[in-house]
Amino acid sequence: MSRYLVFQLYAPLASWGEAAIGEVRHTAALPSRSALLGLLAAALGIKREDEQCLQAFNQHYRFAIRPLSNNEQWLRDYHTVQVPKENRKRRYYTRRDELTQVPEDVGTMITSREYRCDAYYHIAVQETPEVPFSLDVLAEALAHPVFTLYLGRKSCPLALPLAPVILSGTLAAVFRQAREQEEYGLLCPDLSLITHDQKWCVWEGQHEGVTEVATVQRNDQPLSKLRWQFTTRQQHSGYLREEE
Repeated sequence: MSRYLVFQLYAPLASWGEAAIGEVRHTAALPSRSALLGLLAAALGIKREDEQCLQAFNQHYRFAIRPLSNNEQWLRDYHTVQVPKENRKRRYYTRRDELTQVPEDVGTMITSREYRCDAYYHIAVQETPEVPFSLDVLAEALAHPVFTLYLGRKSCPLALPLAPVILSGTLAAVFRQAREQEEYGLLCPDLSLITHDQKWCVWEGQHEGVTEVATVQRNDQPLSKLRWQFTTRQQHSGYLREEE
């Protein structure tokens, strides 16, 4: 019987960044692996510049995501951003360098950013061998995070406690327990208007209690936070099976 750490994610706004190309910052419909790893690392107090610790941390843990929003929508936010003119002879190492080295070259670019509205998810985490932090340690960190947690951007603070809990069983069984049993505190009654009993979910690795329908490649496995590099991984999708 497998052990899972299950917790909830809800905020009025969430942004799961896709590849930042051009002037529109798109959001995925589901949390990325890098976002979930970043959430756990922030809860533990791992700093972004601790490259060695993050590289070891990011190699472990498998995530499964069950979206539960019934009427989730998205919005696009208008932004203006100050940027320097392109100059191949000049190298900028920080945002401050861009704005102060040659101020007369700084111009304005119009951009926009996408957000998911009223998105609600249950997340299940499974540990792999030689994990640096056990599921119990992660659960305690989510209950009492070191750093402030948010859903993709700092403008997306959490609107509900994460309510982490350790559950055992098949993936279908633990998601069903989290959805149906009030003692876990994983479903706020005030969310009843925006949630439904969604059987569809996505996951990594192999799990019992699910029927796979498709597999896609997602470019959200972190390689280096300092260099902002990612690689691909497989994400499976399908349906939770009824208990036999």
